[in-house]
Amino acid sequence: MRRLLIVVLLVLAVVFSVMSQPGTVAAGPDGTAQITLADGKRITIPKEPGQTGIREIRIAPDETVGWLAEYRVEAVRDPVAGTLVLWRAGKVIRRFTADQSFYSWAFYAQGKQVAYHVGPLHGESKSHCELHDARSGRLIGMWDGELDSEGTRPAWTRVLNH
Repeated sequence: MRRLLIVVLLVLAVVFSVMSQPGTVAAGPDGTAQITLADGKRITIPKEPGQTGIREIRIAPDETVGWLAEYRVEAVRDPVAGTLVLWRAGKVIRRFTADQSFYSWAFYAQGKQVAYHVGPLHGESKSHCELHDARSGRLIGMWDGELDSEGTRPAWTRVLNH
């Protein structure tokens, strides 16, 4: 009987795990992130204060979802990416903010880490890139240099661009 109970619990855990996995992620018409789970349930993630939209949506192998939240900035025509949002298993697990603007970002190490490139809106002289633990937010690595150079830059910066 005990063995049967364990098997049933394991099957239920697998079923609920699959049902809560993101199937698709898209920008809603009002600028929110809309996640459709594998079971068809749709979750709308509330916008950050001042957020106008999202872009660069990614799903990591561990089912963590991420996107850049966009904001309007006075005297700038296009929206500016100011926050990297990570979501997993029904909740936002981490927010990374930039003093300037996110140029690009990517999951790294099977989704356990995130790498991003930030800089000014115009006239970047050097690329500033950071690598963080996705769960804790802890800074793992930082690099300043030219992303177009194949020199001695860290491997994690190769997933980034301008």
